[in-house]
Parts: sequence; structure tokens; C-alpha cells
Amino acid sequence: MRPLFSLFLMVAMMVLVVAPAGAEQPTLFVQSAHYGFSGVITKIESGMLFVKTDTSLQARVISPTKAERVGLYDAKVGETVNMLVDSGNVLMDVSRTDQFFPEHHFIAGRLNYTDPFWGAIQLSTPEGPTSFDVDPLAGSKLSTLQEGTPVTIELDADNVMVDIHWGQ
Repeated sequence: MRPLFSLFLMVAMMVLVVAPAGAEQPTLFVQSAHYGFSGVITKIESGMLFVKTDTSLQARVISPTKAERVGLYDAKVGETVNMLVDSGNVLMDVSRTDQFFPEHHFIAGRLNYTDPFWGAIQLSTPEGPTSFDVDPLAGSKLSTLQEGTPVTIELDADNVMVDIHWGQ
């Protein structure tokens, strides 16, 4: 079932049609492939979840903040979880194996503001300025962006930015 799950995630998240702010016609936007896989929680220490996968030499770590936000606040050693990573191998989302990842959605606009500590982002969209919290693992992607850059952000089920794509 794991290969089928991975294939489903890759196909579902490969291509997306979005309209950048101010565009008249939709523009094809090809998103970097995301990769989904499963792992087993091998240790819980200070709220950190250590997850071992079939292909990893080192355990992946899920922070207490992310674990709580995605509903893993009561996780147990030995429990299997599904993880979703971006093309840079950065953890975007995690869920219990009896749940599918909540649907992510995308918003296109121009970058208005990023918090100096990468905790928040604001976009100019046709509906007006809109602000979102930024997942700590995605924050470093904001370091090179200039105000006014056209971007598409990926939001998780809690409306937290987990990925960003820029340029046309």
C-alpha cells in the first residue's frame, strides 16, 4: 500500500493551475513534486517525535509544535505515521496512518511582507492583503524574496504556510 500512497500523493500534487494576482488568463504552474512515505515513532523525548523510515539512516524529528498542530499530541512509540516532504526533503505535513493528509490549498499573489523571524507572511491578492503564519521548517525559504515578488504559497489544513514557489 505504501507505493500506491506515494504515487497518489505525487500525482495529486504535481501540477496545479493558478491565476497570479492581476493575471487575465490562468497560468500553468508546475509545482515541485512532493514525496509521501511512512515511518515508525521509535522514541519520544522532550515532546520531540523521532521517526525511523525504511530508507533513512537517521531518524526524522517532528517538533512538539508540529506534532500538536497536526494532532499527534498523544503519539506513542511504535505508532506508524505518514509524512509528506517537499522537493528539498523538508517535512511539510505528518498524519496518522488511519488518516489521509488534510487537503492543502494554494494562494497566489505578490509578496507584501515577511516577518524578520519568518513567522508570518503577507500577500497582496485581488481580494486584498492576506496574512498567514509560517511553519518554522518553511521559514528559511523566505530569506531571498523581495517585496513585490509574485508567489504561490501552499497552506496546510490550519492555514499555515508549508511551502512557497516564486517567479514566472
